[in-house]
Amino acid sequence: MITFIKDSLQFLGLLVVWLVVGIYGGPIAYAFIPATAYLLIQKERFTDLFLGFFFILILSDSRNYSLLFAVQTKYVFVVLLGVFAILRTQRFYPLNQLYKNFIPFFVVAIICLLFSDTIITSSQKTLSYLLVYFIVPNFFLLMLKHEEVHALRGWIFFGTLLLALGILLKYITPELVTLEGRFSGVLGNPNGLGIFTLLFFLTTYLINSLLPDIFTKQEKTITYTIIITSMLLCGSRGALVAVFLFFIIKYLYNKSIILVIIVFILISISYEYINLNIPNIIMTLGLEEYFRLDTLEDGSGRIIAWNFAWENIQENFFLGKGISYTELLFKRNYSALSILGHQGNAHNSYLTFWLDTGLIGLITYLGGFFLSFYRGSKNSNLSIAIMFAVMFSINIESWLTASLNPFTIQLLIILTLLTSPQIHAKKEA
Repeated sequence: MITFIKDSLQFLGLLVVWLVVGIYGGPIAYAFIPATAYLLIQKERFTDLFLGFFFILILSDSRNYSLLFAVQTKYVFVVLLGVFAILRTQRFYPLNQLYKNFIPFFVVAIICLLFSDTIITSSQKTLSYLLVYFIVPNFFLLMLKHEEVHALRGWIFFGTLLLALGILLKYITPELVTLEGRFSGVLGNPNGLGIFTLLFFLTTYLINSLLPDIFTKQEKTITYTIIITSMLLCGSRGALVAVFLFFIIKYLYNKSIILVIIVFILISISYEYINLNIPNIIMTLGLEEYFRLDTLEDGSGRIIAWNFAWENIQENFFLGKGISYTELLFKRNYSALSILGHQGNAHNSYLTFWLDTGLIGLITYLGGFFLSFYRGSKNSNLSIAIMFAVMFSINIESWLTASLNPFTIQLLIILTLLTSPQIHAKKEA
């Protein structure tokens, strides 16, 4: 990682400038950051460009008021990347075909705009969702085409560096990386850090599986240590369980796909029983404080959110009111839900997709989701294990229903690594 920092000083310096201009420059940031991103395109520094986009997405997840500039900047950034991808399509040949798996979902999402209460916001978010599913896989492959192993090493080291920075800040200025007593690192909240570390762990594990020689043993040890440390510090139950599930499915998949299906069914039908008895297990182990037992029994308000979402789904069962409708619905009912003990969103990607795009939208999205991982399973036996880990995560958080966050981009990179012939041709060479 030291080598990465030395080799990337100019790029890291640019990110610091973005940060300073964003915090102190006001509206200047909305022009300056995209303009310098355009210069990276002109100089064909695609790895720096992609990492810069990732950096802006991470900042946009923050709840720090001074970083609000990133929320608006990310929309300008994605449009810039989209325009470049459309005007210079030949640079990306052969085009990644991942987005085609989700075309039926995009069609349904566009139809749902006809019923939207916030047509402008829903249209913008639908467009950004479509763009991200086309842009991310193709830019990621363009990055690999130009810099190959260096690009993959840069991606992992950059993410690791940001996690390490969060840990360092915990001991220097803990107030910057703490939210309601929990460690959040450079992410917006502890649960966000949990999702980030889960997906980053899965990405790192997959890259090491596909290309086992691009990192030294010491580099792997440092990377995994920082990821797991961050995951433990933020106290994300969901991330820990998802990683545990990943290794169980990985082990069983090597034995028999039948065992995987049986275990999945057993977990599904016994979920409520396990959920009811987890507090007793945690008390027996003496881990009440770490697992925040006081919030576990009511699911931190998730049960309230799920019931509320399900009640509203009945009004728009087959077709929803457009992407972002769930966010609007929960904002409108914030006071009533707060009294009941819930703050936030639906905390469930399946229910959010259902509310936004109806049952038809949910089915078409899951169709593309399962098809992508199925095709990935032909190239890597980790595909199904990753799929189940992600399915667990999106069952307790709504991150997959948003496109411009530091989480969805990582899932798209995982699917790109799993399904792109270019990558597996290099692996077999």
